Amino acid sequence: MENDTSKSHLPSGSGTGWIARSNLQWHQLVLAMLLFFGSTIGTIAAGSVGVVTKVQNQAQIGSQAAVAGTPVHMNDELRTGAGARLQVTFSDQSELTLGENARVVVDRYVFDPDKSSANVVLSATRGAFRFAGGRIEGMRKKNIVVNTPSAALAVRGTHFWAGPIEGKYGVLLLKGKVKVSKR
Repeated sequence: MENDTSKSHLPSGSGTGWIARSNLQWHQLVLAMLLFFGSTIGTIAAGSVGVVTKVQNQAQIGSQAAVAGTPVHMNDELRTGAGARLQVTFSDQSELTLGENARVVVDRYVFDPDKSSANVVLSATRGAFRFAGGRIEGMRKKNIVVNTPSAALAVRGTHFWAGPIEGKYGVLLLKGKVKVSKR
């Protein structure tokens, strides 16, 4: 019995060159897909609302030590120790920075650019923090609330600092408006 070495099942004019071109095109397609999807998947993990971008000294997300790249989810408790700093970048590129001995819970974070809406609720129970808005600033319908031990802050701007000042809780507005209401 003879071996049939004809290549009638390949396109005309094909041979090993066709296979090499086909493999090259396949690899280029896979590489393009990885670059496209990897640019967003690598920064914000699925199901998370943000990611730790900077850590100085001791900080935690929930019960685990915070390191750059740690995902942040709704209801996570963010904590820092003495001399520590922690920065979280949310999916809209807003940044939350905690100072030393701070505790903030991400109660709610919803960012929907298709509906031009955003809803952020944070509970700050200890220490100082700074919030700097990213793409959330451009949303027509946005609600940013920070609950503190002594007041609720309804933020109508998105760059502010809050924390203890001489035994009281203070707010420094860097951009926008803040409405303070007693608890």
